[in-house]
Amino acid sequence: MKEPFVAFMKKEIEPDAVVITCGLPATNKTETMEVLATLTGHTILRTDLIRRRVLEGEDIFDHKVAANMNKRTRVYDVMFQMASELVARGKGVILDATFSTQTLRRRAAEVAARHHTTLVIQQTSCPEEYSLQKISRRTRDNYESNALTPEAYYNNKANFEPVDLDDIKVRHPDLRILHLTVDTAHDDKSEWYVIERMRR
Repeated sequence: MKEPFVAFMKKEIEPDAVVITCGLPATNKTETMEVLATLTGHTILRTDLIRRRVLEGEDIFDHKVAANMNKRTRVYDVMFQMASELVARGKGVILDATFSTQTLRRRAAEVAARHHTTLVIQQTSCPEEYSLQKISRRTRDNYESNALTPEAYYNNKANFEPVDLDDIKVRHPDLRILHLTVDTAHDDKSEWYVIERMRR
């Protein structure tokens, strides 16, 4: 049964949880997390902003740069370090990125497990047409993401791996995990719904 996103997050997300976004470009990952941060006080760490600093001097809009997993890993390395420092101080964090591979989700799980808090995996879902329409409105000057073209969207789609909770639980048996799928096919947060939830 679907549940309104805002009501669910207000009720279910613990203030010290590690929350990761998981989904393709332009599926309202950042927008949902900005709402969550307002509700809970979590600190948002965005790869889109960290990337500018880590890859300074490179054309982050070039699809070859954006798709390069070594460069992406460097950006995530910085984000995980920042996250660990915040969680160690009792802060809740939101890691706003695509988290397209299980390896990256495992690293987020390590942060949560190390500090004995909950890992929330929020997976955003909306039609391809909706996302491509959002991407068509993006520009380099009005920087939201380095995914500015359909090619960037399809590169992410081709590399996206299914979320595997069993894989994480084998590594961290005591870790509490909440995996959500949120229908985000609207610009208005009142139209976002949690359509699936799984606790492990």
